[in-house]
Amino acid sequence: MNKRMIAQLIAVCFSGVSAIAIAAGPPPPPPDAGATGGSGRMQVMPSIPHRDWHKGQRVPTDYRDHIFALDDWRGHGLNAPPRGHRWLGVNGDYILVSTNNWTISTIVPGTQ
Repeated sequence: MNKRMIAQLIAVCFSGVSAIAIAAGPPPPPPDAGATGGSGRMQVMPSIPHRDWHKGQRVPTDYRDHIFALDDWRGHGLNAPPRGHRWLGVNGDYILVSTNNWTISTIVPGTQ
């Protein structure tokens, strides 16, 4: 008799935990699930094709955000940025900019 009561008690406990888990819903997505850039982040700014970028041009303010920073430059086949420079990933292209005045030093087209 004791074994039967213990088995029923365990079954009731598991069903209560299951009901609580179902009521809680799915877990929220990770904070960077929808973002994009250096490590595969999604870009949300308007498209500026690489043919419109020019060496010496200042990068528009909208593209200076960390969303476009390309920290995984090795994974994209790029050289290490010199001191005071940073790679940006914009619309499939790679732009090396000076972080002092945000001027473009190098443009590597990623798409045709």
